[in-house]
Amino acid sequence: FFQGLVSSEKRDNFNIPIYAPTSQEFKDVVEANGSFHINKLEVFKGGSPLVVSRPDDAAEVGRALAISCRSVAGVLVDAHIGEELSEQLFLRVEERATCHAKELLENLQFFHVVASLSLA
Repeated sequence: FFQGLVSSEKRDNFNIPIYAPTSQEFKDVVEANGSFHINKLEVFKGGSPLVVSRPDDAAEVGRALAISCRSVAGVLVDAHIGEELSEQLFLRVEERATCHAKELLENLQFFHVVASLSLA
């Protein structure tokens, strides 16, 4: 993980469970509730989670990704590997993101579920 700075056991034991339901699971929950009928359900990709004012500035994109990652997982990472190594990790995230800024802006997008519902 950090050229031996963190043990493989510590690396392998770090997990942030995330659950993102499929559109079918979303549909099943709405229908099981019985209060609504789905008229239309659509999933589309669009909109970047990276907030940048200058998308052509690779350094700004790198910073935005590191800040975004740190805001989501920073406390957990700090608690797991310590603040000093956590700081190094997020600096490396920023460096790598800066190198891949264009690809990140093109490929890192939110998935949106749009449902048209009516009362059942």
